[in-house]
Amino acid sequence: CKEWGFFHIINHGISKDLYSKLRSLSCQLFSLPDELKLKAGPVSNMKTYTPHFIASPFFESLRVSGPDFRASAQSSAEAVSNQPNSEFCEAVREYGDKMRILSKKITQILLICEGYLRINNYSLPEKRVKGKDVEGLGMHTDMSCLTIVYQDDIGGLQVRSKDGKWLNIDPFEGSLVVNIGDLLHAWSNGKLRSSEHRVILKEGKNQNRSSRVSLAFFWCFEDSKVVSAPNEVVGDEFRENSVRGKFEKVGFTVKDFAGI
Repeated sequence: CKEWGFFHIINHGISKDLYSKLRSLSCQLFSLPDELKLKAGPVSNMKTYTPHFIASPFFESLRVSGPDFRASAQSSAEAVSNQPNSEFCEAVREYGDKMRILSKKITQILLICEGYLRINNYSLPEKRVKGKDVEGLGMHTDMSCLTIVYQDDIGGLQVRSKDGKWLNIDPFEGSLVVNIGDLLHAWSNGKLRSSEHRVILKEGKNQNRSSRVSLAFFWCFEDSKVVSAPNEVVGDEFRENSVRGKFEKVGFTVKDFAGI
């Protein structure tokens, strides 16, 4: 946490079958025509679907908010497909509930918020320059307290080291990636690092698969909460407005809606 802001966890109690099921059902939704998906897009009343070219031309996502993940998923699914999708809604409910429990355990261990699940889809461009990296999602930090990510076997997630080098965070079966967000960075007075990261588009080993799907669960404080560092982590150089300055610098941009 202090050096990189990223770590893997295992024995988290979330089955591979649930990952596979939610990935498959999500791919079905993402394969729908754009005109259907945009019924839940930025100019709709729901604003749960982020289309291509908002954060990146190769990135799209569907936001499912807690605490009632099933109801939120049902509203979005019905909007984009014009019919109920109980299997997708139930899978999202189970995954969201498990992520909320896991997030609480991790934050209790690290320091001590409601969260939301963002289902991300990264598509390879039709024309690519061989040997040149293409960013599916550019460099950013997460504004969450914690982010817990399931990434499929395609990979592409990279973290930026303190000396500016990009390092791969390769997926391995049975693990989840956890990264520290801006809130926890601020709350710990910088002792826990919120690292810059990005997603590089890669081709899957299976030639029939051309897109990367990740499930990013963002664990956040309520919007009305004021964050300040506890006395235990505040040093002599602490400034009372450090948290406010931190988030004035970040601002509210498309990165609010970005995933990994």
